Amino acid sequence: MKVRKRKTKRTRTSNNIYRSGLESTFATKTKGMGFVFEPERMPYTVHRKYVPDFVKDNILIECKGFFRAGDVLKYKSVKKSYPDKELIFVLSDPYKKVRKGSKLNMGQWCFKEGFAYFTVKDCDKLKKYISLNEEQKHKYREEHLRGV
Repeated sequence: MKVRKRKTKRTRTSNNIYRSGLESTFATKTKGMGFVFEPERMPYTVHRKYVPDFVKDNILIECKGFFRAGDVLKYKSVKKSYPDKELIFVLSDPYKKVRKGSKLNMGQWCFKEGFAYFTVKDCDKLKKYISLNEEQKHKYREEHLRGV
C-alpha cells in the first residue's frame, strides 16, 4: 500500500498564503498593524534527559531492539548535543525497519546518520572499533557499516 504525503491546505488572502482559515482571518482583522506572516524559521530546543545503556570514557552504547516514536530525533539530538561523545548502537536486528512503512531499516538509518552499529554477535568487532582513532573509525564505518 502506497502512503501519500498529506499536503497542507492553504488559504489565499491579499496575495499572502496562510495555512488555516484562522490565520487568514487574523491577517484580515489586523491588516495595517505591521504583522508579518511567517517571516523566518526559528530553531528551538526541547530539553530532555538521555540515559545511555552503557558508558566507557567517551563511548555511549545504546542497545535497541526497535525504535519507538521519537527515538530517531532523540538520538540525532544527543549526537548534536554531545559532539565529544560517540553514540554506538547494538541492534538486535539491523534489518528491522525503522518504523512500519519505512523504506529504511535500522542499520541503514544508523549509517545515514553517521552512527556506528553492531549486533551482540559482533562484540569482538565493537571491541576492535573502540580501539581505533577517529580517522580509522570513519574509514571502518565507510567500509563495513554501509547500511545493510
